[in-house]
Amino acid sequence: MADDQAFRLTSIAFSRTYDPSVDKKIVDALREAGANTTVNNLWILGWLGGYDKLSMTRRVMREAYGVDIDAKRDAILYTGDSTNDAPMFAFFKHTIGVSTVREHLSDIPVPPVWITDGPGGRGFIEAADAVIRSQR
Repeated sequence: MADDQAFRLTSIAFSRTYDPSVDKKIVDALREAGANTTVNNLWILGWLGGYDKLSMTRRVMREAYGVDIDAKRDAILYTGDSTNDAPMFAFFKHTIGVSTVREHLSDIPVPPVWITDGPGGRGFIEAADAVIRSQR
């Protein structure tokens, strides 16, 4: 189980083993149980229900912040790292993938517009620095 499983309300997550055959067995077991699945850089995720990152972002941004992402899609910058970000990369105009997204590009129909050199947090900082520089 993922280290942060205790904080998850609507999904189950398993730490990736990075052994493709073992990770595939976990994904297959989740799918056999009727769960939606995705793999990111840290976790193998499973959940029930017809939602994804984009549909929940649409809901949270509307309900919590009063932002209609459909009307603001050209004004929002999205940064992600793996297959669970695919709906976001396809929806938003301005998208960045941190470097680790490269291992998932074959499973992402619309790739991010730009990919950082750095992974994870370093990639996010690289993206933020680029935005800040562009504002000067």
